[in-house]
Amino acid sequence: MAEITPQEIEKRKQELKEAHEKKLREEKEARLAINGVENPNVRKVLQYIMRLSGYQLNPAAIGSDGELKHTSLEYNVGRQSVYHDLRRLMSAETKNIVERSE
Repeated sequence: MAEITPQEIEKRKQELKEAHEKKLREEKEARLAINGVENPNVRKVLQYIMRLSGYQLNPAAIGSDGELKHTSLEYNVGRQSVYHDLRRLMSAETKNIVERSE
């Protein structure tokens, strides 16, 4: 096996640190964009994604034989997770505006 030099370890640590900082920056930017619900376009897009994801629906799908449809369940939960990920970035005010409006 090849020896890993201290320089390679430091380089890898720096790459991981930079990747982590980039992820935090992207999350902060997304949080700012999502919480801009005073803009009616942002509000409408979030409401559309919420409805499209089936956020307020039960993800379980039962077939005519009474059996749980696992493939449909996995698909529905995956679809809902998109909105849940966005919801995690929302402030309480944004959640109220998006989820409680008609």
